[in-house]
Amino acid sequence: MTVSKSNGHSQPAPLRQVDPESIWNENHYTLADGREVLIRPVRASDGELERELIERLSADSSRMRFLGGIGQVSRQLLQILSDNDAQHEAFIALTTTQEGTQQAVGVANFACDPDGSRCECAVVVADDWQRSGLGKYLLQDLVEAAKLDGLDEIYSLDSASNSAIDHLARELGFTCKSDPGDYTMVRYSLALH
Repeated sequence: MTVSKSNGHSQPAPLRQVDPESIWNENHYTLADGREVLIRPVRASDGELERELIERLSADSSRMRFLGGIGQVSRQLLQILSDNDAQHEAFIALTTTQEGTQQAVGVANFACDPDGSRCECAVVVADDWQRSGLGKYLLQDLVEAAKLDGLDEIYSLDSASNSAIDHLARELGFTCKSDPGDYTMVRYSLALH
């Protein structure tokens, strides 16, 4: 299903032009509100930055990202989230605080299905950075990484009440289908070829 976009067109907004190999570098972006971020692949050493981001999320944002509460952030969860290998890709968005330290303000990741042809993705943006365009940059880099990895499809399972991801996914050309087994969930998918 395609919905009318704020640009007045019924077609999905095109992905920004990205040099595919550049997604593996550090890329600086200025968001719509003027704030600047650095997006780069996640490193194993980013666990603490990710933990701090997750702990700063509101209860609603945490519920939307993890489809429920997660309680305390475990070392095992951080290891999973910061694992970049043949089956996982992840990008982190960082900003520099007034004190000069880096702070994570968003993360996007995917994990391949066992057959290696599709991947499930997730994006989370710090509450005070939501609706700035950051989620779109993160998801676009994730889509490009999935294409470079030769995957056929990228998809996401989300709460049907998550209007932010609904808007973003449709804007980037994802299709939406209700989960026949659970009316509270929807599946967004994008064919990559």
